[in-house]
Amino acid sequence: MAEAEPTEKSSAGSPLIKIIIIVVVLLLLGGGGFVGWTLLGRGDDAAKEDIEKATARPITYNLNTYIVNLMGQSAMSKKYLKLGVILGIGSEKQIPEIEQYKPLINDSVLILLSSKTYTELGTVEGKIQLKQELIMRLNQVLGTPMVKKIYFTEFVVQ
Repeated sequence: MAEAEPTEKSSAGSPLIKIIIIVVVLLLLGGGGFVGWTLLGRGDDAAKEDIEKATARPITYNLNTYIVNLMGQSAMSKKYLKLGVILGIGSEKQIPEIEQYKPLINDSVLILLSSKTYTELGTVEGKIQLKQELIMRLNQVLGTPMVKKIYFTEFVVQ
């Protein structure tokens, strides 16, 4: 029995198919690049504004430095807290309103600080919680959420 030799067909269309595939891929890449470039080109203004907001100087208001006695096992302890506070606010237009409420703000901050104990303020978590409580209390006094962040400039417990 004679073995049948496989006959190879010379595919003359094979290089033509490769060229067509390469051209289609290049057209798709070029079209996608053009669409991306035009969309990103239109969004440049919005992107620039986002970058400016991110790099802009934060708007702050220097509140006060407070010195209070901390709560202890008896009503008053021999430990005290010295705390410098700066408010991070949304707009410079809010500064006059904050100044108008400054006596109420000072009262609220003093009451909150004097209710804390040494152990509460001795940890990082305690300091972060104090910041959150201050933001909540100050926004409650102001009536609107003006205070976005609290910055401590001094924090001494003795």
